[in-house]
Amino acid sequence: MKVDQEHGIVEAHLRKSGFRWTNQRSLIVRTALSSHEHFTAEQLLDLCRRQDPKVSRATVYRTLTVLEQAGFVEGLDTGDGGRRFEHVLGHDHHDHMVCLQCGAIFEFCDEELERRQEAAAKRLGFRIARHSLRIHGTCRDCLRAQRSQA
Repeated sequence: MKVDQEHGIVEAHLRKSGFRWTNQRSLIVRTALSSHEHFTAEQLLDLCRRQDPKVSRATVYRTLTVLEQAGFVEGLDTGDGGRRFEHVLGHDHHDHMVCLQCGAIFEFCDEELERRQEAAAKRLGFRIARHSLRIHGTCRDCLRAQRSQA
């Protein structure tokens, strides 16, 4: 799905939900949807302010909250008190591994894990609407660096 299509979907949802559709909110949404990286709210604010210095921090944070609640972006706690977001509208599901040393985020898909989650839900009579798996640990590069310092 292209950014213009996604932007239209988000705009329609927000308007239907009673949110004003302002130029700032449009820019924030377009910028978030254009990113294919994991970004912080502050990074999103910086990117938006490059195009419009008047974009407010509060509007970025409120818009991210609404986008996350609607399932258009997904928030990821990085384990260090930080939070990153990624645009998930129109993207295949994946899970994450987060390095507690350097903060690197690794995306992965594992069909066996997906099957096991579905089987566990079925056993409990539970229907999964969505899920996220975050594995926190130490990446290969940080492990190497630790070994070379020892």
